[in-house]
Amino acid sequence: MALNYSISMLSNPMKPGEAKKAYAKAQISQELTLKELSRLVAGQTTVSRADVSAVLIATVDNMIDSLRAGEQVDFGELGKFRLQITSRGAETAEKFTAANITGVNIQFVPGEDLRNIFAGMGFTPVPTRAAARAVLKAQKAGETMVDISGKDTSGGGSTGGGGNIGGSGEEEENPLG
Repeated sequence: MALNYSISMLSNPMKPGEAKKAYAKAQISQELTLKELSRLVAGQTTVSRADVSAVLIATVDNMIDSLRAGEQVDFGELGKFRLQITSRGAETAEKFTAANITGVNIQFVPGEDLRNIFAGMGFTPVPTRAAARAVLKAQKAGETMVDISGKDTSGGGSTGGGGNIGGSGEEEENPLG
């Protein structure tokens, strides 16, 4: 199984003077819905699709309740979920109040199977969604040449970009990750 990716030229917002670098962006081919996941699981077990859906919905409800209670939720090989707080600093611990808390994020720690997801995985380069749209538009207009450089020469919008931004934020990884 191969993961589709496109290439996008991105600048590092931490180093705006540096030249853009090419980064990979995963291209999602489709979405596995709850209905389809329930159908797949039902086909692999003796449980009905309705029962699988009910269990998954109840699992999410219980996960949310547990996270709100400050618990870590362990899904075995899938991984663990817990909440993280973001806050503004205070000069001293005595001056810190709940008003300094600016948000709560969900932290996901993948299980071993997910940590090793790249083992045996292939990668297939594909055009960005914007480039594919530009080609389709040109084909419909009967044009044989398409500029996908991202430079707007027609007065319309840019054709560059597309995809999902990922990466770790390290120097040679996607700077926007």
